[in-house]
Amino acid sequence: MGKGKLGSARSDFSTAILFSAALFSCSLFLISPASRATSESSSPSSPSPKIIPALAAPADWLMRMVSAPDRISYRGVLIYENAAGLMTFRVFHQPTEKDILERLIYQDGPYREIVRKGDQVAFIRPGGDVSRFHSEGMSALIERIANFQDDLRRSYRLLFGGEDRVAGRTVLRIDVQSRDNHRYGFTLWLDRETGLLLRSEMIGEKGAVLERMQFADFSIQEAIPSKDLEPSREVTWVKKEAVANKSDSSEASPSGWDAGWIPAGFEVTGYNRIDSPVSKQKVDSVLYSDGLSAFSVFVEEDESRVLGPASEQIGATSAVSRVFRKGDTYYNVTVIGEVPLGTAERVAVSVKPQR
Repeated sequence: MGKGKLGSARSDFSTAILFSAALFSCSLFLISPASRATSESSSPSSPSPKIIPALAAPADWLMRMVSAPDRISYRGVLIYENAAGLMTFRVFHQPTEKDILERLIYQDGPYREIVRKGDQVAFIRPGGDVSRFHSEGMSALIERIANFQDDLRRSYRLLFGGEDRVAGRTVLRIDVQSRDNHRYGFTLWLDRETGLLLRSEMIGEKGAVLERMQFADFSIQEAIPSKDLEPSREVTWVKKEAVANKSDSSEASPSGWDAGWIPAGFEVTGYNRIDSPVSKQKVDSVLYSDGLSAFSVFVEEDESRVLGPASEQIGATSAVSRVFRKGDTYYNVTVIGEVPLGTAERVAVSVKPQR
């Protein structure tokens, strides 16, 4: 094969990785605490959330944050910033007895939107194409906190950072510091009165801010009109496929592959079946989390045999691909997630078949 064709294939692969990393980041963003945060409006007609009493430890405040979005409806304008630039969204959030309903509409560039119904997420691209996937395993920061309390303390230090103001509200800052170089740290600004998260930053090496999410405008609502929650195009929600027991990290994954090395504190949190970053075919992904950060591992047969290693990073989201051979068959391993690039690369080269 000529160098031109090989270079083109690698370029196409790199583009696919970048798109998948961006979509992974969007999916995390949709169900992240900032996308589910709100604050009390000064309007007399707005409902008044219950005031949270003074709490002694940062972990207590984080647990208060867990339940708040499940009982409050809101609408607002959310700003998301990373290394790729600045994006603005209109956000609608409505908890119901059965599901959490959310809709994010991009306010910049081509028309796009992300819609959530419980653990189902749909991404509507320019031109109307729809991608559907399940959010389990890429679960919200606040949901992971609830499930990983003990392990969380072993991987992070939780410290009070003092009082501040965000969006006109008094907030309490909490610093979540990583204990090693295999994960990022976080800074969270929690509403002093309600415990809701109004702003979050993901912190990389030397204190650099990798991603920032913050409401520029928000209001609490009694209920969100159904027209504001409905996607612009019809979305056929698919029934969720059966998954392995998340609580047993030793159970074999449906993909037949294991990561030979993962950072301490990360565990298998579930499996998902989404579009491959390489071929766009449906493949199983194994999902890992440490309680705050998460990444996915994909393995699929590489029939083209022309793709080489690739590494990309968009903000806090790393995407790494490696090709290896087993007998006469070539495989492509892709790792995508909110971990440092070096961590993703080390995971990718360690993947091996299950015994």
